[in-house]
Amino acid sequence: MTMTMTTPGAIDELLAIAAPFNTPTPADDALFERAMAQADAHHRSRNPAYAALWDDGGQRPLVPVGLFKRIDLGTPVDGEGVWLGSSGTGSGQATRVFFDRISMERIRAGMTRIFLHHGLVDMRPSNFLLLSPDPAGGALPGYATTFEKFTACAPVNEKVFAVGPGGFGARLALDTLARWAGQAQPVYLFGLTVHFEQLCLAAAAPLRMQMPVRGLTGGGWKGLAKTLERSQIVARLTELLPGGLDLRDLFGMTEHPLHYVSCPHGRFHLPQYARMDVLNPQGQPAQDGELGLIRLKSPLFASLPSHDLLTEDLGRRGQGCACGSALPYLEYVGRMSSPQGTCAATAQGA
Repeated sequence: MTMTMTTPGAIDELLAIAAPFNTPTPADDALFERAMAQADAHHRSRNPAYAALWDDGGQRPLVPVGLFKRIDLGTPVDGEGVWLGSSGTGSGQATRVFFDRISMERIRAGMTRIFLHHGLVDMRPSNFLLLSPDPAGGALPGYATTFEKFTACAPVNEKVFAVGPGGFGARLALDTLARWAGQAQPVYLFGLTVHFEQLCLAAAAPLRMQMPVRGLTGGGWKGLAKTLERSQIVARLTELLPGGLDLRDLFGMTEHPLHYVSCPHGRFHLPQYARMDVLNPQGQPAQDGELGLIRLKSPLFASLPSHDLLTEDLGRRGQGCACGSALPYLEYVGRMSSPQGTCAATAQGA
């Protein structure tokens, strides 16, 4: 019989931290380690393939994200859930991840705190323009479902998907924004960076929105935004939406339970439900400012033993962000592999 993590323990205590973006205390660090140990025990006892990766000394394996794309490492869990696919890598491989009820509840709790911290939650009915496909239309990469789920940050007044079978509909997106310009509802703009770029290139005149626009973009700032740099995209959108624009980056992946929202200075500060590091070519923690592979830890998944994950993303770790956060920051640089085969490449070729 398959099972899941249903007994309250350190993982749920971790999610109950009242101020998850405060600097962790020694007690907080100890709680995180207990939560990771709970995840270890869960996956080792129910997942022989994962248990085989442990060495004789009881050292937790650092699992490369590419391994999930090549073999089935899922942990059996009870009940209903949702299957999502990752965007793939340069080889075109992708992971299929089962999001069970317990994992989804934990992810939802963590993401709610992240959105609250970054001012992305609103109690007023809001309009959502999603530069992504409607996930109800069939099997799609995980990013389509991710952006749609983020509309839970406010009551939905209207929701428009601007990517269809023929690709990105820049005219539909601009006409929708123009129609909303005279309305008093808050506006959200979510999507892949390549589509934000296409929106900028198609825009001819400013849209004077009554309400400021809050935006989230993920994937494709690097490697595929060929015509405009990120700063140019932000500048053009600011001109297009002179009523105010707060555009943040999103960093995450299907194999990791959380997505992270950048601070106003474009850096990522992780809540206490997760830890990050940057590893140098020798596999050791890199010095601040040194480029390396990003390592992510979070014990929230019951269905995938990815709680200690070596990504294929390059970044730099640092301290003393200009936003004022005392937490260390992660500066995302780009993919280690070719962008071909990723969600941004697929979207650009649509």
